[in-house]
Amino acid sequence: MRFLCCLCLLLPLTTHAEPEKSSRTKPACEVLCAELFAAVRANPAQLTMRLEDALVIDESCTGEIVTTAIDAVKADPSLVRKISKTAMDLLPSKKDVIMAAVKNYAAPVLVAKTQPREEIRRPELPDVPRHRPLPGEEIRRAELPQVALRHSDAEVSVPQVPFNLMSVPKARPLK
Repeated sequence: MRFLCCLCLLLPLTTHAEPEKSSRTKPACEVLCAELFAAVRANPAQLTMRLEDALVIDESCTGEIVTTAIDAVKADPSLVRKISKTAMDLLPSKKDVIMAAVKNYAAPVLVAKTQPREEIRRPELPDVPRHRPLPGEEIRRAELPQVALRHSDAEVSVPQVPFNLMSVPKARPLK
């Protein structure tokens, strides 16, 4: 009797078992788009066939697939028209998604890694107190003789500095 009761209780549990999952599952949108991109770049002549295959495999990724196809052909206007026409012919119910993907397409921007800037430090002068004149001291500036030059009615004064080339030391020979 107990055996019969246990069997009656276990029977409903076994009949509601989960159905077997199919061995083939849909690939994720990212994988599908990556495969489409690689296939179109490798053989641009098969663009229409590859696009149709991708759209048939997963209709829910229509926008991403169209954007990837446009990116794969480097947004060539004649091929963009071909992509949108093929997608609309195959999936007329997704017309709005396809048009939005075409209108909102923006080419990916490569961001270059910038080199970190080297910090430029200016030399810092030590805090040296300025010489203050003592009471009764006078500060005079050096005065150089002035030579006047005339150039197109403008006078320019240039200080005349005597050059003494004899005081320059001779170079030593290298060993």
